Amino acid sequence: MATRRPRIGERRRKNQPLKIDKLPAAVHDAILHLRNIEGLTWQQIEEQSNRPYSEKWKQDHGGFVDWTRIDLPVLELFPNLRIPQTNLLRWYDLRVAQVRNQALIESERAREFAAAFAHANLSDGNSSVINALRDQVFDLIQSAGDGDKGRFIKGLQNLTLAMTRMQRVELQAKRVAVDERRVKALEDDIELKRSNFEKETNAAAVKARKGEGLNEDDINRIRERVFGLGPAPKPAA
Repeated sequence: MATRRPRIGERRRKNQPLKIDKLPAAVHDAILHLRNIEGLTWQQIEEQSNRPYSEKWKQDHGGFVDWTRIDLPVLELFPNLRIPQTNLLRWYDLRVAQVRNQALIESERAREFAAAFAHANLSDGNSSVINALRDQVFDLIQSAGDGDKGRFIKGLQNLTLAMTRMQRVELQAKRVAVDERRVKALEDDIELKRSNFEKETNAAAVKARKGEGLNEDDINRIRERVFGLGPAPKPAA
């Protein structure tokens, strides 16, 4: 079964050279001028390509291809000394329209990148932001040409390195927070024991003023409330 040829607007699986690619750059510029500036149809551009060449083709609407200066192997691709409108349409679609559309898509993705960084609070759980950026990089790699994939992969490596560093900083911050909570807990415990100690010593002082001595229950209460200890051991018989 024959493979269907790509339609207008569809990308080719392989970036193969087109016939018009082999013509001089000045011819490419002329095609763009006639199409984008003067608004000619592809049929009109084909007809003008077949006219006798004129250096002032913009003014006198003469031919814009000097066929006498085209190398023979390339000339054989255009036996009628004209550029068929089908070739013009396909060349413009692949080399201009699709490239321009792709540039717009990548520009939008770049804005999404910038927005993600601009609105992200990287100090408060940045995993979702990093994952989103990583997915965007993978999308770019998928859509990039062979020449750009190395650059995008290098960018992904740099992003991975940045992720690792950020995660280390975040982990260190969490460790500091845990240490601060431990210190606070110790301070609270010390403050509680100090308060209990003051209460028990005040109570003991009141009993002393009344001429009452500390009994075993008083001592055990001080041991428990102040020092968190159990009852005093009984002396050996």
